[in-house]
Amino acid sequence: MTMASSDTPIPVDNGFNEYESSLKRQKSTTLKVWDEMTKLECENKNELKAQCNHCKTIFSTKSSSGTSHLRRHLNSCLKKVIKDITQYTIATQPSPEGVPSIKNYKFDADECRRAISTFIVCGKHSFRTVEEPGFRYMMRIASPNFKNISRHTAARDVLIYYAKERDRVKEELAKAPGLICLTSDNWNSEHTNDEYICITAHWVDKDWKLQKRIIRFRALFPPYDGLNIADELVLCLSQWGIDKKIFNITLDNASYNDVMVSCLKNRFRANRAILCDGAFFQVRCCAHILNLIVKAGLELADDVVGQIRNGIRYIKKSGIRRKRFYDVTDKSFHLNVTKKLCQDVCVRWNYTYLMIESSLYYKDVLDYWGQRDKDYQMFALSNKEWRNVAILCKFLQVFYDVTCIFSGSNYPTANLYFRGVWKVHKVLLDTVKGPYSFLTPMVKQMQEKFNKYWAEYSLILSCAAILDPRYKLNYVQYCFNTIYGIHASDFVETILCNLRLLFDEYVKKFKSTSSSLAGNSNVSDKIPVDSGLDEHNDNSADFVGYFDESDGYKRYLNESSIRSEKSQLDIYLEEPELELNSQIDVLDYWSKSSVRYNELLLLARDLLAIPISTVASESAFSMGKKVITPLRSSLKPKMVQAVVCLDDWTRAKGFSTKIGCKMDDDDDDVSSVAF
Repeated sequence: MTMASSDTPIPVDNGFNEYESSLKRQKSTTLKVWDEMTKLECENKNELKAQCNHCKTIFSTKSSSGTSHLRRHLNSCLKKVIKDITQYTIATQPSPEGVPSIKNYKFDADECRRAISTFIVCGKHSFRTVEEPGFRYMMRIASPNFKNISRHTAARDVLIYYAKERDRVKEELAKAPGLICLTSDNWNSEHTNDEYICITAHWVDKDWKLQKRIIRFRALFPPYDGLNIADELVLCLSQWGIDKKIFNITLDNASYNDVMVSCLKNRFRANRAILCDGAFFQVRCCAHILNLIVKAGLELADDVVGQIRNGIRYIKKSGIRRKRFYDVTDKSFHLNVTKKLCQDVCVRWNYTYLMIESSLYYKDVLDYWGQRDKDYQMFALSNKEWRNVAILCKFLQVFYDVTCIFSGSNYPTANLYFRGVWKVHKVLLDTVKGPYSFLTPMVKQMQEKFNKYWAEYSLILSCAAILDPRYKLNYVQYCFNTIYGIHASDFVETILCNLRLLFDEYVKKFKSTSSSLAGNSNVSDKIPVDSGLDEHNDNSADFVGYFDESDGYKRYLNESSIRSEKSQLDIYLEEPELELNSQIDVLDYWSKSSVRYNELLLLARDLLAIPISTVASESAFSMGKKVITPLRSSLKPKMVQAVVCLDDWTRAKGFSTKIGCKMDDDDDDVSSVAF
C-alpha cells in the first residue's frame, strides 16, 4: 500500500462517515399523546378508536386526521388533575429556611437515554446490561416513566452520541488558535488479535489550557508497516480537517515509525505544512526511552534483585507467614505496617524500584527473619549486598521520579522535560565516574541508549526549556556546561540558531496574517510626498530620467532600522529569569504576556504543547483492554472506537469531577501505563 500523492483526493472509508448511518436510522419517538390515550380494537379493522385514560371518553381516530383533536382534549380534560403531581419532586437540598422545597421536574426520555449511554461508556459495561432484570428494576424505581430499551437500541444510542460529540470535538480542533501536536502508538488486542492504532491530538486552547483528545482508535488492516500506518494517519487528519495544522508528532521506538515519519514529512513538505524543514516534527517518547534504559541496566543487576524478589514472594505466598511477618514488624521493630512489602511485576521496572524500596524499609525485619526461618536463609542478603541495594535504590530513584512526572495524569508542558532528562544524564555521568564500581557495567550500557536519544532530541527539549521564564538560556547553558564543559557553547549556539529560525517563520506567519486583516489600509504609504517639487526642480531634471534612488534609499533605511531593532525573542532572553524553583503555570505566564510578546507567544503556544511522551495514547490501551474483553471480543471496530473516544471526551469535560466521583486509579498511578 503506497501513500497517496498530494493531488489525489483521499478516499473516504467507513472510519469516519459510517456513524452517519446511525443518525439517519434514529427512530422517531412515539407521540406523547399515546401516553395518556389507549388504542381500542374495533370489529371493523378499518376503524380506529382511542379512549382517554382520565375521563374514559372514546374518540374516533383516523390516520388521515392525525392526533390534534386528541391533544386538544387532553389539554382541557377536567379529570386530568393527578398527572402533574408526577412532575414534582422534593429537592435533596433544603431551602434556606430549613424546609425541603418542591421543584418542578419533567421527565426527559432523551436525556435519560443519553445518561444510560454515558453509564455504559464510562463504566465499560456490556450493552446487555440494559436488558438485565436488576438494571430494569433500578430504572423503574428511579423513574417510573422510563421505558425499557434493548441492547440494540443502547448500542445505536452510543453511536448517535459519538457522532454528535465527534462534531463538537471537530469544531474545537478547527477553533484551536495554534498548531496541533500528535501522539500515536499501536496496540495488539490479545482477545481479537487485531492491531489498533491510537492517535491523540494535543493543543493549547484560547484560554491557554492544555487540551488532549483521542481522535482515532481503529483496527488496522495488514500489513502493519510504515506506509500503511502513514496512510491511516493522513486519512485521519484529513477527516478531522487538521491536515494543515500539524506541528509535531511523538512516537515510540518501533522501527516502522521511521518510514512513517519520512512519508509524512514528504507529504507535508509538498503542502508547505512543515516548519524548519521538519527539524521539530518528530519526538521519541521520553518515558519509553527511560523504560528501555532502566530495564537494560537492571538485567545486569538481576542476581541481587532476584534474591529480593524471591524472598518477598516466599513471605507473601503463605497467609500465616505473612501475618507473622507483620506482627513481628509491629511488636518487635515498631515499624508502620501500613506500608507493605511490594512484589514487583517483571515487565514494569517501576514496580521493581518500589520492591527494592520496600525491602530496604523492612531490612532489619528481613535479616531477623533469615536468622529464624531456614527456608528463607537462601534469600537472605549479606551486609555488603544490602549496601549495594541501597546505592542501587538511590540511583533508580532519579529515574522513578522523572518517570512519574512524564507519565502523570495531568500531562506536563514540554518545558518540564528538559530538567528531568538532564538530571538523568547528569546521574549517569556522575555514576560512571563515581566510586561504586559494581554499577559501572550497568551504567555504561544505559549510557549507550541514552546518548542516542539525547543527541536527536535535546534540540526540542532545550527550546521548550528556554521558553520557561524560570530557565531561559542561562539554565540551558549551565546544564550543557555540566555535561560538555568547554564544548558546551557549540551546542547552545546550535540550539539558539534553530530557535531563531523557527521564531522567524512564526514572525512571517504573524505578519502575513496581520497584513491580510489590515487589507489595503497601507495604500496611502505609497503616495509620494510633495510630488510637485520634481516638476519645478531644474537641477534634478537631468537625473530623473536616468534613475531615481529615493525609493531604494527609503527601503535601505527601513531595512536598517529593522536590523537594528531587537526581536521579541532577544528582549525575552535579556530579561532576568524568575526564581528557579518557583511554582508557576508557564501557560498562564504566556497568556498574560500577549501584549508584550504578541509574536513570540505564538511560538510558545505550539512548542510548549509538544507531548514528549506517548503516555496519552498508551493509557487509551489500558482503556481498550477493559472494552475488548473475552465476553466482548465480537464488538465491531467502529463500536470500540466510539466507546474509547467517548470515554476520553467525557473525562475531558470533567464529567467525573462534576458528579463528585474520583477518577480511576489507573490515571493517577504511573504503574498503570503500559510502556
